[in-house]
Amino acid sequence: MLKKIISVASLSALLTMTANAESVSISNDGHGDFLVAPLYVAKNKVCTNLKVMNTNESNSILAKVTLREQIHSQEIDLPIFLSPGDVWDGKICEFGKVVKLKSFDDSNHPDLKAKLKKGIPLNKYSKMAGHTNIDFSKGYIEVYPIAQFNEKSMAKVNKDVLVQRWNELIKGQTSNPKLVMSGVDEDSLAGSVSFSSYGNTASSLPMLAFKNAHDRQVTGSSINYSNDTSPELLLGEDKKIQILELLQNRVTSFTYEDGGANQFINFTFPFGYSNDQVRTYEITIRDMNENKYFEKILVSPAPIRVNYIRNEVATLSVKELIRMTKNPYNFRKGMIQIKNVTNATNVQLGEGKIASYIATKHSSMVFANKKNKNPYYSIVDTSYAHSK
Repeated sequence: MLKKIISVASLSALLTMTANAESVSISNDGHGDFLVAPLYVAKNKVCTNLKVMNTNESNSILAKVTLREQIHSQEIDLPIFLSPGDVWDGKICEFGKVVKLKSFDDSNHPDLKAKLKKGIPLNKYSKMAGHTNIDFSKGYIEVYPIAQFNEKSMAKVNKDVLVQRWNELIKGQTSNPKLVMSGVDEDSLAGSVSFSSYGNTASSLPMLAFKNAHDRQVTGSSINYSNDTSPELLLGEDKKIQILELLQNRVTSFTYEDGGANQFINFTFPFGYSNDQVRTYEITIRDMNENKYFEKILVSPAPIRVNYIRNEVATLSVKELIRMTKNPYNFRKGMIQIKNVTNATNVQLGEGKIASYIATKHSSMVFANKKNKNPYYSIVDTSYAHSK
């Protein structure tokens, strides 16, 4: 029987490398080596515009943009090829009740350029990959770094060269002298999403950036856009767990006004990937006159009423939350705190664990359309909720 024997010296070196590895952190300046846009919307004439920036002015970066739908994060992904200081952009819209991703960017893969110009139907392509129970009208986006090449120049790099390098990495070839084997620099990527209706952009949201998430070069079929994106493979199991731990929030606080009308809280629970995404939570609602409503979820005995949050991306109506109080007319303006969002199923870090999430708040309005006299819905404000 063959056995792997690890010498004391090798083990010591491995432990030293592990101890010296930098921990993942949430960036405070929007630059990182792994990005998450916690919300996109493509419904009722609302489109989402995506931008990914290579903020490194002397290095090319290969990356993977992964769009995940709202129910249990089934995906559509594509590679992008960024010269130093380059920007990729795309747009997600609903065309005749079909959600499509469009992009005219020269950073797209040659095999996808024609399809992206016409628009890739997300539900259709996801189903072709074997995914079921999907809804791409809402979701979130991840940007995974694949590789960095030190160009030692700010000049544009021919995109065919970058595509060839990507193909070489898929084959396991790492002999290119410009390839940075230690992974992508911690501050090389930034991104944003913006929401528009009938071509009018109303609000935008920067992508949440993480530093030190990518510290090794990954090769082989796992980076191919034809394979499902796996954070375990592209970032590593340890980095995935660190990101989940960073997003374990005990309480999310946000203000409301006008009785919560047209205001919504979005909870995005990354790295769940399960059809059965259920969480419980506690809630406290306060108004400016110190009226207070509090409801705590009990585990045992079974409570008479349980508040549930379902799916990988969940949207709660602030107005509906306020209706839970005995006298919602008292709660016109104030603060809501959602506490101890807990996994009721075995997802993320496990059943009964505090959920890992990114919370955003958005408000909407309905406008008159002078062109065709039909009103249109628009997201007019989007921001991160305060979580800790």
